[in-house]
Amino acid sequence: MTASTSTSLPTVRIALEWYLNPDHLPLLHAQAAARRDGALNIELVVPDDHYDGFAALAEGEVEAVVNEPLHLIEKHDEEVALQSLGTFFHTDGGVLITHTAQATLKAGGAIRVASPVSNPVTDGLCQNILVGWMRKQSITVKPEQISVYEAGFDHIDNLQKGADAAWLAFANIEGVHAKLLGLPLDLCRTSDGDVPGFSALELIVDRNADTTTKNNLQTLVQYLDKAVVALKADANAALELWYSASGETPSDLTHAMVNDTLTRFVAPVKADAARWQPIWDYMRTHGSDVVDAPTFAEIFR
Repeated sequence: MTASTSTSLPTVRIALEWYLNPDHLPLLHAQAAARRDGALNIELVVPDDHYDGFAALAEGEVEAVVNEPLHLIEKHDEEVALQSLGTFFHTDGGVLITHTAQATLKAGGAIRVASPVSNPVTDGLCQNILVGWMRKQSITVKPEQISVYEAGFDHIDNLQKGADAAWLAFANIEGVHAKLLGLPLDLCRTSDGDVPGFSALELIVDRNADTTTKNNLQTLVQYLDKAVVALKADANAALELWYSASGETPSDLTHAMVNDTLTRFVAPVKADAARWQPIWDYMRTHGSDVVDAPTFAEIFR
């Protein structure tokens, strides 16, 4: 994992869920504002693997993790008491699936889905979403027709290289990209397959962190709240911030992604058990290894 350069200010290190992208604009805005105010140094740590942040939090290498709520409510091997500080981004997510792959499933054939991670929990969700979606079209598809393999984070590249589908894809990133490229595919959202939504980013910390760390994290949340308001109020400034942070060459694609993403930021950032109760219920009743009810309540307390 790699991090930005630190300063003499109090520091909060945040492990991201994957490579820097427009979903992280509130973090980038907060980083710049807090450093300018001399209040806090926010380091964004890019992972090698999707789950790296949880191990880093348990080892004390970071003070916070950004990841989907799905992984917040799963059971983890690391001995750390996870706590949600809240959601700052919430989008539609699901499976990007080619028209050819849809025809294959309808004909009883098998498809392969590219994903950054493959495990029984996430693979099962992908299968359930597609099976449910096909059921609504009066097509019976068996889970074993859908296999998931690890292929990295670049869904569009994986699809262009021959993947039948890609998961978990976000509407504001891959959905926008696929539409602008005119690719022959559809985004099958979680809700299309009767699975509660979970495509969001939670700010996750150690409930047992020391007082200084907790105070610094509260300062971070205050800056995130201000960031969401400021970003939504000035799309051009948000775009300039993204280009400055990413080093990307300006493009119509990036412009479209950022504009779509701005509509999906959430403030105030606060723990909200009701937001994720449906997906916890769904996973629990479908045999997934999620935390028990008291732990779920404690995470969002």
